[in-house]
Amino acid sequence: MATVLQIPDCTRRVKPYAYTDRTDIEELVFPESVHNIGDWAFKGCTNLKKITFTNTLTAIGSVAFAECTSLETVEFPPNLKTIGALAFKGCTKLDHVVIPESVSDLKGWAFEGCSALSDIRFPRELPSLEYGVLKDCTALKHVELPEHLLTIKERAFEGCTGLTTLVIPESVDSIRRGAFYGCLNLTDVTIPQSLEVQGSNLFEGCKTLTQVHFTQQDPAVAEELFLNTSRFEDKLHMAVGLLGDDLQSSVLINYLKRYTKQALKLFVDIDNDAMLHKVLNFSFLQSEIDACFDEVFDYANKKGNVKAKAVLMNHRNKTGGYEDPTDEFEL
Repeated sequence: MATVLQIPDCTRRVKPYAYTDRTDIEELVFPESVHNIGDWAFKGCTNLKKITFTNTLTAIGSVAFAECTSLETVEFPPNLKTIGALAFKGCTKLDHVVIPESVSDLKGWAFEGCSALSDIRFPRELPSLEYGVLKDCTALKHVELPEHLLTIKERAFEGCTGLTTLVIPESVDSIRRGAFYGCLNLTDVTIPQSLEVQGSNLFEGCKTLTQVHFTQQDPAVAEELFLNTSRFEDKLHMAVGLLGDDLQSSVLINYLKRYTKQALKLFVDIDNDAMLHKVLNFSFLQSEIDACFDEVFDYANKKGNVKAKAVLMNHRNKTGGYEDPTDEFEL
């Protein structure tokens, strides 16, 4: 039989640290009198599976339910206004979250390390995604951002390795440093042209990013995004990802002309055949590609990268074939 903790009637605020590390609690029931849950109140209640909130609750404190590793679902009350910093950090079984429209203050790292979280719904009027709010939510594959969002802060999506596509709303005017750091499977991002203020290294470590779309075909924002990226590998990613039929930029083109061989070798190294294919098909790079092609193919051969060799062979076939029939390009 589950151990149910009934918070006493007439309790207006659950005190900080009141039930920290109580491993015997499996279910929580709050009375109508509770308006506020204090910091660290239920942190480390590792067997807690079910919470029954009441409509009177307006604030959940920092670290309040952190490391409640058996908690699978949470139904937030409709009058909740604040979810504190690290409130649900490390709730590794929490798989979906709907944050009510009443919430205007979702603090940093609120759901950090919720590794099973595959679906989260934000309030439409939420103004900011705070520091590390979804950091290391590795099961998150797609997220719909609030339609009136203004700011995405540092490391908000860091380590969200399941995230593949992202559309940033037109309302967003600021994205801070490393917001998407280490989103290894992020391939497709749409960025609003209204974006004016950008931090550096927004997409650092996004090794599969192949397409960055803009809502207008003005290269100014793309160039700012590129110039605010400091790591060489990430600058190559950004230059390739940004360029395409929808956007051309002499800044990005000249950069890739300078570093064509390094870009091709990078995509061989990280086994990103989609980016390799994209570079090979840039018409403005054909003389640079011809100049380094054999060296890059030998590099792929030494690395044993079969997919990269196939992409390179296909390119050579399409752009003129082989002069020497004895050349060995075996898979």
